[in-house]
Amino acid sequence: MLTVASAIGVTCLLAAATIVSGATPAGADVHGTHQPGPYYVAIGASESVGVQPVPGRTGVVPTDDGYANDLVAMEQDRWPGLHLVQFGCPGITSQGALDGTGPCTYPAGSEVATAVRFMRDHPGQTVLVTIDLGFNDMWPCVVHRAVDPRCVDTGLARIARTLPTIIAQLRAAGGPRLTIVGLEHSDPYIAAAHFGASDFARSTVAVFDRLNDVLGAIYARAGVAVAKVPEATGTGVQERAVTQMCALTWMCDMHNIHPTVAGYRAIAGAVAAAIPSAPRAAAG
Repeated sequence: MLTVASAIGVTCLLAAATIVSGATPAGADVHGTHQPGPYYVAIGASESVGVQPVPGRTGVVPTDDGYANDLVAMEQDRWPGLHLVQFGCPGITSQGALDGTGPCTYPAGSEVATAVRFMRDHPGQTVLVTIDLGFNDMWPCVVHRAVDPRCVDTGLARIARTLPTIIAQLRAAGGPRLTIVGLEHSDPYIAAAHFGASDFARSTVAVFDRLNDVLGAIYARAGVAVAKVPEATGTGVQERAVTQMCALTWMCDMHNIHPTVAGYRAIAGAVAAAIPSAPRAAAG
């Protein structure tokens, strides 16, 4: 049975993707890490944790059907006995992940610092890291079915400033053989076209195109593999793409941006496809 770990000593408070009352926070103690690796460390926001909305309730709850869970199962042949360690924080921005400002608290001060500590405490045992940041730098810019261009520019500048530092810290802690995959982001707001808001949906496509251009350039310069998530989930406001986004997220059924089980599986497939065929990391 796969051992699935969640973030070490992390307390998640109210966030943009609120964990509903009574749910396990996205950060109980890590289980199974007394065993040697290999470890897969997932960095990011709510999707890196894996969450689902609850009918009739506000907020989301953690799920074992997130893309990180799917990826562990997909990569068992490559890394037998792979264990998942999740440090994600719903609602976190790239800056918050780096400096600890945001809705979650961490024993090392921030999500990134706590992940770095974990990898240093388990030298040579982390073989894979995924970085899933940037979405929460953008979503405040597209609320109320309107795009705020100044907000977009500010968010992209923040990502460009902080993400290279995050990558450098993770690389230094994990070593030169560590495989890092950075995720691009699909645009769940194209589902607005399903409700007749096609102009707004088209405007958000431009926002996410800019976001992914920035992310892709940063990852390329850092030698990080890129998961082309939009290619797996669809983009644009053509009927087929909108229908697919309705199936892969909860936007049309519950007005919730998070992926369905099928959506998480599609993201996992994009990450798996991005992992180099001869990964640089090996446990032990």
